[in-house]
Amino acid sequence: MRNYDRPVPADNEAGAFVTVGDGTKIFVYEYVPAVNFKNTIYIISGITGINHKSESDIIELLGNNENRVIVIHPRGTGYSEGKRGDNSDLSAFIKDYTEIIKRDTFFRDSTRKIILFGHSMSCAIALRAADELHRTDGVILVNPPFRLKTAKGMSPRFRDYLKYAGYYIFAPDVPVVNMAGDPSILTNEADRLESELRNNDPLLVKYFSMRCMMESKKVMDAMVENARQADYPLLLLYGENDMIADKAGCDEIYTAWKNQNKKYETISGGSHGKSTVIKGSDIILKWMDGIIAGCPGKFKQ
Repeated sequence: MRNYDRPVPADNEAGAFVTVGDGTKIFVYEYVPAVNFKNTIYIISGITGINHKSESDIIELLGNNENRVIVIHPRGTGYSEGKRGDNSDLSAFIKDYTEIIKRDTFFRDSTRKIILFGHSMSCAIALRAADELHRTDGVILVNPPFRLKTAKGMSPRFRDYLKYAGYYIFAPDVPVVNMAGDPSILTNEADRLESELRNNDPLLVKYFSMRCMMESKKVMDAMVENARQADYPLLLLYGENDMIADKAGCDEIYTAWKNQNKKYETISGGSHGKSTVIKGSDIILKWMDGIIAGCPGKFKQ
C-alpha cells in the first residue's frame, strides 16, 4: 500500500511549475495549436491525478487543432508537490485550480471562452472550481459518479469495509484505499486496459487515506446542490456501459442544473473510461462550437 514517490520531470519536459499561494509548486502542461486558438479548455483531475502524456488523445480531441488545452497536476499528484494519498482538506486542492486559472493571461479575455472538462470524480471538483471562478463559459461532465453501482473489480468487498473501518479509527492518515481497482477482474475490456495502465503509472496516486476518502465523498455528495447554483452551459455525457457511475445520478445533476442551456447525451457503447469521450467526440465538438459562437439556447432540451 505504498504510492510512488513524486517523479521529477526531465529537463526537456513540456510544461512548467507554478507556485501557488501557500508556496506549493504545481505542474502545468499547456497544449497550444499552431493556429490562433478559439478558447481554452481546462482538464480538471480528481485526487488520483492525471498523466498528460497518456491522455494526449483526449487533449488532441478537445484541442481539435483550434483550442488551447491546459492540464494541471493537482497537489500531491504527478510532478506537483504535496503529500501523496492524504489530502486532509480538499479546499486547498480546489483552490489551486481556481488560483492558476485566474492567473492565466487569457482568463479575462472576453473574446475567448473558458470551458472546464471533468471526467468521473473530477466532475465534482470541476463544479466546485467553477463556483469559485465566477467566470465559466461552459462545463463538460463525463460520467459524474453522484450515485455509484456495485462494480466487480472496483467496489470494496465486505472484508475491505472492515479493514477501512479500522484504519478510519486508528490510522486515518495512512493511505490504504486502492482507487485503481483490480484490472484483472474488470469485465469491460476498455476499462480493463485503462486500469492496467493507471495501476503502473508513477504520475498517478493509487492509495488514499480514509480521511482523504471522506473529504472526497463530501465533494461528490455536493454535486447536485452545486448544480442548482450552476448558471453556465452544461454538456453531460453518460456512457451506456458505465459499470461504476449510475445514470440515475447523472439524471439528478441534469435536472437540478440552473442554466437552461444544457445538453445530456447517453453514449452508445461508452464505458466509464475515456471511450465515452472518444465515442462522443462529435457531440463535444459541436457543443463547443455552439458555445464559441455564443448561441445561448442552441442545445436546450
